[in-house]
Amino acid sequence: MATLMEYFNGDFHSPMINCDRAGSYNINGEIINFTFRVMISMEFSTKSLAFYIHESKDTIDIIGDILNDVGVYINDDSLKIDLKGGHVSDTKVEGLIEKDFKNIFSNRIYFYSETQLDSKQLLRLYDFAAAKGLLITIRSTNYMENRQAYDKPVAFISHDWKDKDKIARPLAEGLSKRLCSVWYDEYSLRVGDSLRESIEKGIREVEKCIVVLTKNYLNNHGWGKYEFDSIFTRERINKEKIIIPIWYGVKKEDIFKYSTSLPDTIALIWPSLKNKDEEQYKKEVEQLISKLHTALTGKSGVDY
Repeated sequence: MATLMEYFNGDFHSPMINCDRAGSYNINGEIINFTFRVMISMEFSTKSLAFYIHESKDTIDIIGDILNDVGVYINDDSLKIDLKGGHVSDTKVEGLIEKDFKNIFSNRIYFYSETQLDSKQLLRLYDFAAAKGLLITIRSTNYMENRQAYDKPVAFISHDWKDKDKIARPLAEGLSKRLCSVWYDEYSLRVGDSLRESIEKGIREVEKCIVVLTKNYLNNHGWGKYEFDSIFTRERINKEKIIIPIWYGVKKEDIFKYSTSLPDTIALIWPSLKNKDEEQYKKEVEQLISKLHTALTGKSGVDY
């Protein structure tokens, strides 16, 4: 399970530049250290702030001091980064000099606190921040527990690496946008992880396994075959139906040669770009992902 610090490090992604710094306050004679992050949006040329605060009985005082000193963090000269948003093809207005424009502070501040504050303390801080024209979000142990529950993968995506860009990644991103967490190598594997152990753990813990059946997958006698055999073994031992097949560019005869029982399982068909424009293709992909999401969450009569 991820820690609050790991969520602090992973919650803010591109298009952003994140600059981390260390800070400290002397609270009642005790030096309290924390990490603060200046986040600069490359698209909108705005700055936001995030702070990670270790467990402390003085957390509310630390947050209060930070809010009082917010200008110090907004204007930290050591960062030396200014970005102008927009696109390279945007029309430039003569007479305006880009260096005259600075990244604007969004008035948004995130606090990650290892100490869970009570409702009265939170309300007090929200009111204090609002009086300063600031919008704050405080994420603590409750946030971490809710995220851990959400982040538990519902499905495992088994695919050939050659199909990653076209099918596997759009699947993972589309389901994630629908708040359906999946085990997908780019999301779930970390440097140093044992590939075999991670795959087996993923297959063992999810409710369903999405198998992307393409010619690449059927001809993959390495990790792809290992994943499928592990998934099929779980089905057989536990006597449960967990496979949701997605076919692309293959026929029932091809699937039968790979697995005699697999053609009997209802499959979703990944759309082809043939004889259609990009917009229509994307629409059909979204429709497929919606059907898949319904099958995974059980919100309709679809059953696999």
